[in-house]
Amino acid sequence: MNDSTWQNDLRQSITDTAELCRLLDIPERIVQTDYPLLVPRPFADLMEHGNPDDPLLLQVLPCSDENQAVPGFSRDPLGEIANAKNSALSKYAGRTLLLASQACGIHCRFCFRRHHPNKKSPDVETLLAPIRQNTSTEEVILSGGDPLMLDDETLDELLQSILRIKHIRRLRIHTRLPVVLPSRLTPYLAEILTLPIPLYLVLHINHPHELSDAFLKRRELLTKPIVLAQSVLLRRVNDDAETLNRLFCRLIDARILPYYLHQLDRVAGSAHFEVAAQKGVQLLAELRNQLPGYGLPTYVREVAGNTCKEIIGHQPGG
Repeated sequence: MNDSTWQNDLRQSITDTAELCRLLDIPERIVQTDYPLLVPRPFADLMEHGNPDDPLLLQVLPCSDENQAVPGFSRDPLGEIANAKNSALSKYAGRTLLLASQACGIHCRFCFRRHHPNKKSPDVETLLAPIRQNTSTEEVILSGGDPLMLDDETLDELLQSILRIKHIRRLRIHTRLPVVLPSRLTPYLAEILTLPIPLYLVLHINHPHELSDAFLKRRELLTKPIVLAQSVLLRRVNDDAETLNRLFCRLIDARILPYYLHQLDRVAGSAHFEVAAQKGVQLLAELRNQLPGYGLPTYVREVAGNTCKEIIGHQPGG
């Protein structure tokens, strides 16, 4: 099956800061950082022209704050670079996370893997070797980068190879690509994601404006996977109850269950996005009075070396 439509769209992505500023009619910004700009045009089209504080723009536009050294922020806040073996991470009991692709379809400035070495992903057999050997693994989590950056044939080969491992009972794919590049969702991809074991597709969505009409229409192709969403709490992007309420309402209306609200991982270059955890707890307490329990995510943070996420504040209620 030909992937050319989404791949051609991806090749048209904006990689020049001056071009993005001109496109949005905002003052040009010249900032040199160690993390290049990459923005798909469909995502840029959702931004408000003339607004340098647009919440989608703030997630992708380089700024001088990224070059500030801030105590407590490091290049590898979760200790993953040193611990990854053949692009496999065994952080959680019964689950193995695979860095299935080193590439992303968008460069979010707060990405906790922004400093990971950009190396070629191993072949399927090398990638799956740790899972074949560890029979306690019941769930495989595909992450990256973004696993949906793999072309359809490679993705299908990977999924079918995982299915042949008898001790695997479920699969999970974490991705941002369908949201920022809706053309990635095709009937053929939906067919590939129709599996005989449970498949959880976890979409990274931070703001209600990211839920474009194009994405919502193509989301209807995904009839078999269980679709969840995770968000990162970000200063000036979604750190108010009204924005989070609209986000979670739009998600559940689209049959996408809010799964996790993440406290920012303290990666170097992202300190200006951090929201105090106490404020996050207060926001969820306010939302608990406005939304059904299934519309509230669990507020969590990752702690290096921990075998599970740390839950912040109270659990969602009824």
